Amino acid sequence: MGALRWQKLTQLASERGWAADVVTAHPSSLRTVDLARLEELPAGTRVYGVPMPTSLPERLETWGLKIWRGSNERPRASGPGPTVNASPSAEGTKAGSVGAPDIRWRWKDPRTFVRAYHALIRKSHWYAWASNAADIGRAVIDPQAHRAVISCGPPHEAHRAARRVAIATGLPFVMDMRDPWSMVERLPEAIASPAWLLTSGWDERRAVAQAAIVSCNTEPSSLALMAAYPNVRARVITVTNGYDDEPLPPTRHSARFSIAYAGSIYLDRDPRLLFRATARVITELGLNPERIGLDFIGNVENYDGVPVSQIAREEGIADFVTVGPSRARPAMLEFLTRASMLVSLPQDSDLAIPSKIFEYMQFNAWLLALANRGSATELLLRDSGADVVAPLDVAAMTDLIRERYQQYARGDRPVRIARDQRFSRRGQAKILFDALEEMLASPAGS
Repeated sequence: MGALRWQKLTQLASERGWAADVVTAHPSSLRTVDLARLEELPAGTRVYGVPMPTSLPERLETWGLKIWRGSNERPRASGPGPTVNASPSAEGTKAGSVGAPDIRWRWKDPRTFVRAYHALIRKSHWYAWASNAADIGRAVIDPQAHRAVISCGPPHEAHRAARRVAIATGLPFVMDMRDPWSMVERLPEAIASPAWLLTSGWDERRAVAQAAIVSCNTEPSSLALMAAYPNVRARVITVTNGYDDEPLPPTRHSARFSIAYAGSIYLDRDPRLLFRATARVITELGLNPERIGLDFIGNVENYDGVPVSQIAREEGIADFVTVGPSRARPAMLEFLTRASMLVSLPQDSDLAIPSKIFEYMQFNAWLLALANRGSATELLLRDSGADVVAPLDVAAMTDLIRERYQQYARGDRPVRIARDQRFSRRGQAKILFDALEEMLASPAGS
């Protein structure tokens, strides 16, 4: 998860004379593996895989279930069992997730205990992995060669592992946060418990206190972290993601206006209103699937348990929507070259910027971001040439799609945003590595 950030940063680090040893998840623990990406790493980069362990609480749970199932031999009715979110709630649950302000102890609600249990089981899993990763890290360290320990999360337990390695070796600890930790704005419903937030806050405080540099990937995240920990303000920097200067397949626009999305649909990334706005344009202009369509690839089969194809059918555009599986990076880039418009689905995490925003910038396609004004995404894209529309404003979304379609039909073609160097990963890497080298050059960092 999030490996592309440091896959690219290690390349840029090597240009400044830095080499890296990487401790990460073992390939056996991953759903899909693209080993070709290893070939992009600088020569001499060593990668150590740490398998995902089964923690003691997980083993006890498995053992208990075996005993219970062995003693409970009565036949059960067929059909799905109850889920954690089986009954409706007014607490802000949204697509299997809960907003942070609504995550509270509700002692009369049995889901409170179920969520706390699942949160602690999930934490125990990552704690076990972090412990093993720290052991590998300590074994890898060469006092004559290594100068710093850097972690990147989420999963934020990577910081827990790196902090242990830094303490054991005396090396400075650099903490790179791609998303907020204890200040997360939304959690999956199954683990939406104060237990998760409390343990995250405890771990975050210790990591921030130890870190020589804390890097956040949006300015609002940096400001929020500095407000929470005023004594570390001088150590907090902002290093966003960025587009990469890399060879891409040639643009392959066709007569069909393709609104494309590559990624995952989860939590609050609801495609329904995008479908609704597109349906209005189709009806108003009398379009057919040869003239316009929405093309989705990745983990996009379902949203909140409902097939995306069904959502398209309910919005009256089933014939205009295609859904495909995840693809290896070269095939994914090829897919994006065919897009007329690339869309970033909504998220109500205003402190975070979807990394795909920067990836989209490389392509000759109009960029449509569904984001609220004042969010990190909207602030980034303000005055960039991208189209930013509030996620619930179907009328504005309809007007924008209609306008871009009509431009395309007239023969106008979009031009990539990546011409603007302020969005490049190279520029952001300079901020990070300048800070690292300055820290190491100071007496406290030597």
